[in-house]
Amino acid sequence: MLKRVIVCMLFFVFLALPARAEKMLIAVIDLEAKGVSKIVSGAVTDIIRSEMVKTGLFTVVERTQMAEILKEQGFQMTGCTDESCAVKMGKLLSAQKILVGEINRVGEALMITVRIVDVEKGTSDHSASQKSLTEDEVDVAAVELTKNLATSIVEGNAEYFVQKKTYTGYYARALYPGWGQLYADRDFKGFTYLGTFTLAAGFAVYSWMNYSSAAKAYDNVPRNAEQSEFDKKFKAKKDAAIMFIAAGGLTGAIYIMNWIDIVFFSKPEAWGKQAANDIRGWSGFNIGYAFNPLYGKTLNVGYGIYF
Repeated sequence: MLKRVIVCMLFFVFLALPARAEKMLIAVIDLEAKGVSKIVSGAVTDIIRSEMVKTGLFTVVERTQMAEILKEQGFQMTGCTDESCAVKMGKLLSAQKILVGEINRVGEALMITVRIVDVEKGTSDHSASQKSLTEDEVDVAAVELTKNLATSIVEGNAEYFVQKKTYTGYYARALYPGWGQLYADRDFKGFTYLGTFTLAAGFAVYSWMNYSSAAKAYDNVPRNAEQSEFDKKFKAKKDAAIMFIAAGGLTGAIYIMNWIDIVFFSKPEAWGKQAANDIRGWSGFNIGYAFNPLYGKTLNVGYGIYF
């Protein structure tokens, strides 16, 4: 019995694991060298590519993979710096965005300039530039440029980086109290339901095991035993049964309360007005966190009335 309960709990925990947000697929083309060696431009390109990967927000096409695909298609990667060429390359690589740019020497300083080209639209969505006073500091400039560019991309393409809420994901997670609320960014409610239900369910399992043990002890009382022994074992069995019924009732009550909250009070805000319009004639108080890919979690406290 205990093993079955543990297996079921693990199943629901696995079911409730948050789905990964979709990552934007980006290909980074070697920066055009103007007044600098190709070794420097190649190194800067590699730094930008590496930093894009480190953000964890993008899927970056590896340079070797790019070279193999383009070679098979008979496409020259060098010299591809304008939007039309970048779009053609992006389509061959099945990328959503292409990073193109150049590195220029201005006296002793180096200026790195990059653009993000949308493959589908054929336009430049984002751009960034960073100056390095000397060639020795170009790596620092490349890292800073990538951070600024990533921030700009996230702000302009939030749909790629925010976990999409779905009806299936929400209600499937609601099978285990607390997970649905966490999925909907109602962290306070989620942890409350998760903790109380887990404790109640654990107590119910313990109570059942205690009752089974007491029932077995009562059944094993010898027929020739004194009446007081029967009474003692029977009382222990009865008390264990009452405790199990109480624990089961508490667990069931929490589970029902969880579903009332799931259906009426905790639907994800990401559904927008459609989700709000599904609810009529109730008021409620909510405390929780909202997630922003750039600024982390922000505490939200609110009271709402819907008609």
